[in-house]
Amino acid sequence: MSDAPTSDAPLHEDASGGPAQGGAEPANTQSCIICDSTLDYLDSAAALTCTVCGSEGRGHVVCPRGHYVCEGCHGASFMERLPGLLDAATSSSPFAIAEDLIAETDLPMLGCEHAHVAAGALMRALENAGVAGVTAAHRAEVLERTARQAVSAYCGLSGVCGVVPALGACYSVLVGGQCGKGPQTKAAMTLVSRLAAATAAEAHPGCCKAYVRVGLREATAFLQEELDITFDAAAPVICADTERHPHGCRGAECAWHPDHEETHMNEPDTAVPTAGAASTLGGTGGTGPAAKARYDEFFELAYADGVLDRKTKILVALGASLASGCAP
Repeated sequence: MSDAPTSDAPLHEDASGGPAQGGAEPANTQSCIICDSTLDYLDSAAALTCTVCGSEGRGHVVCPRGHYVCEGCHGASFMERLPGLLDAATSSSPFAIAEDLIAETDLPMLGCEHAHVAAGALMRALENAGVAGVTAAHRAEVLERTARQAVSAYCGLSGVCGVVPALGACYSVLVGGQCGKGPQTKAAMTLVSRLAAATAAEAHPGCCKAYVRVGLREATAFLQEELDITFDAAAPVICADTERHPHGCRGAECAWHPDHEETHMNEPDTAVPTAGAASTLGGTGGTGPAAKARYDEFFELAYADGVLDRKTKILVALGASLASGCAP
């Protein structure tokens, strides 16, 4: 199988013997697409031959009956249709666009197609909102960068979910980030570090759809803080895929599960970019209420009672500050 535990409809044959059409109900999108068996995850990469296209490569996810689907064939129908789906999207909410894409039946349950969903939804929403300088060409560049770094199953193999570099690429393209451009690179890496932490909080056992949702929540907050692109609240979303997760859904622990007490798609300070937002491509931003709120949240977490109590932690921080010459 590919380095993701999911699959898509086009690799199944319909009654006519040809590939099932994108958007039709797939026979299976979470286990082996050839025989529906539960997939095996290997500790080390193995030499494998793709059952679909015959290409040879190395992978970590296989069917116990010997079937393997390469990254290129995994989710192929959805990925072929994605540019057109994004072109047709008219919403200025990245969350709404993402949910429409998640609802596509040939999108695998898991896999780095979701990285393209997150990045494509964010960039298309910015285009639709009329944010100055954002074009379809920028969206295409983001998706090309995403393809280079987002590889299915590497959330577990390297600790980096594909949604993380995908949304990092969005910010980098927006500000014209390049190797050697310090401020832009630093800001993009700051966003990526926040995205890594946000997705890690969802990684038990991990769900690509949750990664998209929490990633967009974090990225839109960051755009507001740094580029002054303001966002209105988006509608709550309840996940419709809770029964499909091959590793077991987190249930009510997930913020988007039907049984979660406060089911929501995003925090109140994120969602739809305001038309005519002040930001322009390549602009620099500042701080705002969202930044202060996140700092306060970090402060409370850092100084919460643990091995050291709160008072001791504050005294240690004060001592370090004075020793470094930083004083009020």
